[in-house]
Amino acid sequence: MATQKANAVQRFRSLLCLYKSKFNQIANKVANFETPERFKGTFLERWGKYWRNLYIDYRDVAIDITKDCKDRPIRASIYFSFLGGLYYLSKHNPDEVSFRDAVIQNASKLVQVGEMVRNPASTEHLMWIEQCYNERTIRCLNLGIMSLIWVDNYDKMCALYKATCPYLQPRYITFHQRIIDVGFLDRWWILEDKMKDYDVNEAQFQYLSILPSNGQLLA
Repeated sequence: MATQKANAVQRFRSLLCLYKSKFNQIANKVANFETPERFKGTFLERWGKYWRNLYIDYRDVAIDITKDCKDRPIRASIYFSFLGGLYYLSKHNPDEVSFRDAVIQNASKLVQVGEMVRNPASTEHLMWIEQCYNERTIRCLNLGIMSLIWVDNYDKMCALYKATCPYLQPRYITFHQRIIDVGFLDRWWILEDKMKDYDVNEAQFQYLSILPSNGQLLA
């Protein structure tokens, strides 16, 4: 087992050295590239110099970053962890399609429950979302690591003056009032909160408050 690990490490090091040597060869060719005589003074020469200088700049930046990571490994690990976290969050950022699927799935669960025992808050929330979808006022704002589902005033196809006037558009100061749901880490948090105890209707238990301690109704 130890021999296999040693061989794997040796192969990895040899491949790394091979790629490094090839990269150095390409870097030397780019750095020492000279424009042929017939192309000097033309657009091709200027175009080639532009890409050559751009490559040199990015190469120097990459070298400086590598040196800085070696000199300050703790800070580099923090940066890489932060970037990795952002990448993970962006990959698990739900979109409008997933929100629509979540609404349909929760509506299906709610339909399977008797009307008398349905939670009114869950029912009203889903009915309001369906009404917004019917009016085509649902919008999705993708922020990279999270998404916001919000309600617009009119349909995108509406050509009324109120719908097209830039001074009558939704304001940023009241935008939070239009947010229906927040998508983060493949979950829609407000929808999940509204669907808690969706099969519990608290109105059915209100009559218990008028019962005395011995369980008999008052005259």
